[in-house]
Amino acid sequence: MSTTVKVDFTKKTGKQVQQLHGFNSGPMTKVFTYDARPLFVEGGFPYVRLHDSEYPYGSGEFIDIPCIFKNFDADENDPESYNFGNTDEYIRQCLNVGSKIIYRLGISIEHSPVKRYTAPPKDFAKWARICEHIIRHYNEGWADGYHWNIEYWEIWNEPDLDRETDNKRCWGGTAAEFAEFYTVSARHLKSCFPHLKIGGCGFSSVRNTFIEDFFKDIAARTPRVPLDFYTWHRYKGDAASYAKGAAIVRALLTEFGYGEVESILDEWNLMYSWDRVQQAESYRAMKDHRGAAFYAAVLCVLQEQSDVSIATQFEADVVKEFCGIFNVKDMCVGGLTYGSAKLAELEPTKGFYAFKSFNNLYRMGTSVSICCDSDSVFATAAAGDCGNGVLVSNQSGEAADVALELSGVQGEIVVRLTDATHTNEVILRLRADGNVCLTLPMAPDSFAYVGTDLPDPIPTYPS
Repeated sequence: MSTTVKVDFTKKTGKQVQQLHGFNSGPMTKVFTYDARPLFVEGGFPYVRLHDSEYPYGSGEFIDIPCIFKNFDADENDPESYNFGNTDEYIRQCLNVGSKIIYRLGISIEHSPVKRYTAPPKDFAKWARICEHIIRHYNEGWADGYHWNIEYWEIWNEPDLDRETDNKRCWGGTAAEFAEFYTVSARHLKSCFPHLKIGGCGFSSVRNTFIEDFFKDIAARTPRVPLDFYTWHRYKGDAASYAKGAAIVRALLTEFGYGEVESILDEWNLMYSWDRVQQAESYRAMKDHRGAAFYAAVLCVLQEQSDVSIATQFEADVVKEFCGIFNVKDMCVGGLTYGSAKLAELEPTKGFYAFKSFNNLYRMGTSVSICCDSDSVFATAAAGDCGNGVLVSNQSGEAADVALELSGVQGEIVVRLTDATHTNEVILRLRADGNVCLTLPMAPDSFAYVGTDLPDPIPTYPS
C-alpha cells in the first residue's frame, strides 16, 4: 500500500495542539512505592485525572469522598472530620512533575458483589457541602490546605454503567436520581466557586438512554444547571471511532442546549471487544507495538478530527492491566522518603513513545496544514519556535510506503520509528532547508515521529 502525507509547516491552522496526552493516575503509585516521576516529566503529560486512584492497594485512603470524609454523619464544617493526608501527597507528586489535575468527586468503581458506596448519597446537599470543603482545602488553604488552583472538578464517574443489570458498579440509583444529585451538587459548587470549572459526569458511552434521560431532566430545569465541561469515555479498537464518538458527543450537547460546553475524553484505551478472548488480547496488545501504533493514531485523530480539548488515557498505574505505557523495571518496597527513597523504578513500553512524540508537537504549539490520502494512516503535525514535527501511524493492517512531502522544514530532522522490532529508534537524520521528500516504509501497527529532535525536559521535582 502507498500513502502520501503532505505537510506545510508554513501554513498554521490557528488551532493549538490540544492537551490530549494526559493520563488517569499519577506518577507515584502502589502507595508511593512505584516511581514514574522521571517518565512523567519525559513524556510531558499535561493532565492527571484522579479516578480509581491507588485501586486496590490504597483504595480506602485516596481521592474518593468516602476516603476523605469517612463518616457521612460527621460535621462537614469541622476539619477533624476529614482525612486528607495521603491524597495531599498524591496530588503533590502530580503537580511536582508538571501535570495539572482533573479531580473526580465521587467514588471508584466497585467490582465486588457487596457494594459499599454506589448507592446515591443519603443527603445530596450535604454531599455537595463536603465537596465544597475539599475544594477549599486544595485551593483556598482550608484545614491546613493549599493554594493549588485545581480548575477542573468532575462530579461522579460512569453513572450510566451497568444500567441494564443488577450489578451496578458506579451508581446504584436511577437516571432521575442522578440528575437531581448532579443538579444539587453542581449548583452548589458553582455558586461557591464561579471561577472554577464544574462538570461531569464521566459517562461510559457517547450516547445511551441513561444519558438522554439525564439531559432531558437537567435541560428542563430553571435556572440553567451548570455544566462547564462534559466528560465521556471510549474503549474501542479502531482509531477512527474516536472522531465519530466526539461528533456524537457534540451533537448530544447541542441537542440539549449545551453546545458550547468543553468536551473532555477522560478515559480511553484500546479494546477490541469486551468478550473474554478479545479483552485478554487487548491487554496484551496495550503493551506492545499494536497498542503503541493505536495510541499514536488516536492522538492524531483527536487532534485533527475532533473538538476534544483534553484527554486522559486510562491508565498510568502499572499495577493495573490497562497500563500500556510502563513496565516494572526494578522492584523495591520502601515508600516515599525524601533524601533516602527506596522505590521501584518503571521503564517505558513502546506505547510510552506515542505520547512522548505527541508531546513534541504539543511543545511546538500550533497545528499546521496536513493532508493524508488514506483512511487507515493517520497523521498530525505542528510547528513553533522550537521546531517542527509530524506524527504518522499506520493502522492499515498491512505494510505501507508512506511518502512524506514536507514544506517549510528548517534545521536537522530526525526520523524515529516504533514497530515490532524498533522502539523509538532513530533510523534517519538529515538537514533540511525548505522542502523534504522521503518515503518511509512502515510495517503494520507502527508509528513514526519525523521532525526536530527536542531535548528531554529536565526534572526539577524534589528528590
